[in-house]
Amino acid sequence: MGIFDRDYMQGSGSTGSRLRQLSAVHLMVAINVLVFIAWQFAARRFMWEQFTVSWYGVSHGKIWTLLTATFSHIDFWHFLINMLVFISFAPVLEARWGKKRFLFFYIGSLIFSSLCMISLPSIFDLRDVPCLGASGGVLAVSTAFAIYHPRSVVLIWGILPAPAWLIAAVLTFFDLKGLLAQFKGLETGVGHGAHLGGILFAGLVLWFLPRVFNLNLFDGGRRSRSATPRSTTPRSASAKSPSASSGQRSPADYYPQKPTQGSRDLAEENRLDQLLTKVSREGIESLSDEEKDDLQRISQKRRESP
Repeated sequence: MGIFDRDYMQGSGSTGSRLRQLSAVHLMVAINVLVFIAWQFAARRFMWEQFTVSWYGVSHGKIWTLLTATFSHIDFWHFLINMLVFISFAPVLEARWGKKRFLFFYIGSLIFSSLCMISLPSIFDLRDVPCLGASGGVLAVSTAFAIYHPRSVVLIWGILPAPAWLIAAVLTFFDLKGLLAQFKGLETGVGHGAHLGGILFAGLVLWFLPRVFNLNLFDGGRRSRSATPRSTTPRSASAKSPSASSGQRSPADYYPQKPTQGSRDLAEENRLDQLLTKVSREGIESLSDEEKDDLQRISQKRRESP
């Protein structure tokens, strides 16, 4: 969660204002929850027609199912695992990019993974089976985390430690293996094409385009191609990152930063760094009223600056 998403940075307002202030991660999870509940109570025929995706459906005009199907889960464990993985890694990306860029990335990965999935039957003469699930976008999110923080150690199921790059590599291997098995006529019951589509999307926009075309769509030019990402831990995940030499992580690991403007007051920048460091180490409760006022004033100024 970014600094502008916290309670003490929000003013009072209407319900619509509160919805706009909702983090992208919470919004995406909420939509998944609502669609999962709909599967339990709504007419199954309606849900199958509107919340699953297939080549047949899209080719007959149901373009919206490329997205609606990716918020759709019937099985509880499918829903639970996707959401647990998503909330483990997605907050780090939203804190890095901000709400709008994160939504652009995640929704783009959902649509791209759906397109990859439904294109397989037409290209490779496979069965055109209606598909659903957020797995493609979830794999895109976990792959993005691995690209930025490859050495961060993630505890699988809270027990087995492994670096993020290795987890991404193993998942890619098994999905490739599963897809090859489907090409041979075996039924795996898994949307390997969607999984690989999400992985491919993250690799293209976060690794290939920045390095080959110097086109950085999501970091806004903040980082050069040679920059090394900080090690960051998703606070909701069972993960840990190597500490800095001081034993503390930088506030930038927790809060999104806007490009530095030459007109900014250096004293204010230093004051903001001090306050964010204190919050990251001791919590917001440790700030005095004066410090909270300074934090709100400086952050508001940054938010309003061009």
